[in-house]
Amino acid sequence: MKRAIALLLAAAMAITILASCGTNEKQAYLNAMLEGTGFSGVVLVTKNGKTVCEAAKGTENKFSNKKITADTKFCIGSVSKQFAAAAILLLRQDGQLSVDDKLSKYFPDYRYGNELTIRHLLDMRSGIREFYDVEYIDDAFTELPTGELRGLITNDNTVEENREILEDWLLRQPLEFEPDTAFEYSNSNYFLLARIVEIVSGLSYNEFLRERMFKPLGMTHTTFIDDVDLFGQPDMAQPTVTPQTVYVGVTMGLGDMISNARDIDRWLTSLKTHELLTEESVDMMTTDYTNEDDEDEEENYGFGIRPCGDGLFHSGYFSTYLTMIYTDPETGFNVFAVTNDDTNPNIDISEIGWNLIDGLDI
Repeated sequence: MKRAIALLLAAAMAITILASCGTNEKQAYLNAMLEGTGFSGVVLVTKNGKTVCEAAKGTENKFSNKKITADTKFCIGSVSKQFAAAAILLLRQDGQLSVDDKLSKYFPDYRYGNELTIRHLLDMRSGIREFYDVEYIDDAFTELPTGELRGLITNDNTVEENREILEDWLLRQPLEFEPDTAFEYSNSNYFLLARIVEIVSGLSYNEFLRERMFKPLGMTHTTFIDDVDLFGQPDMAQPTVTPQTVYVGVTMGLGDMISNARDIDRWLTSLKTHELLTEESVDMMTTDYTNEDDEDEEENYGFGIRPCGDGLFHSGYFSTYLTMIYTDPETGFNVFAVTNDDTNPNIDISEIGWNLIDGLDI
């Protein structure tokens, strides 16, 4: 995540503005960026649901000649977090919880349960320890369970067994800092948010998102890593390096989704139309909760999404998948860019995304 954010900021500083006039020129601008790079992935730019420009290049895997299209699915990594935040806000809209509920309400035996609230999880100000370590393995940045967890969470366990092990471990760890005194990005927060969704709704997290979010928005190409064979999923771009990450169960809420450009565009557009979330909920989700006392003032964060100027963005990393999304809910301008081959030295998804955001006259 920090690597992706650093790339985003570096790319933003290097951008030069292009004033394009028509759709053909916008498409030409995108084509020129991708020309000769060997790009494998999808880029989609829309405004109010209408395509401004798009590109789909490469093949779904090295054994097949099946071409990647705008409908091809990819792992979207931490872009998944905004869906966990939205699920919490939907339950709030239903009157089933408050973001200021103490965690003791949901995890009665948690020793910090009376000090921490759902809000602290949402805005990454909880102090709860990160359960992932990042290592560079086989040309890919790889997230693996930290310390003792690496021997306990394995793909030999069931989804349920790994989740139980992780939840028990998280609720036994000391806090890294006093709640609300600092911002620290931690995947652990969003795993616990997904568990709260299950506790409150009585549904599995995956079922809740399908029923309350995917179906209403028509996100028919979106699913979860735990529900499919990653290498046997039809119409999906495969990673260019076999993932080393232990992912069974423990990506829930934090990096568990598989989706495509059209589905994510429907979701981003809903932040403008309020098809799912009310205006109040979107305002809560998109407020920057970091402050001047935080160590890194550039780490803007709302609830599962990052405010950035007039818009919102987030990136997602998993194995050799790298995703970037951006939306300006006021104008309806959306950008989705993803690759299944982040090892390609000729392409930078972050640079593509920011060039499109700042370079297109939308």
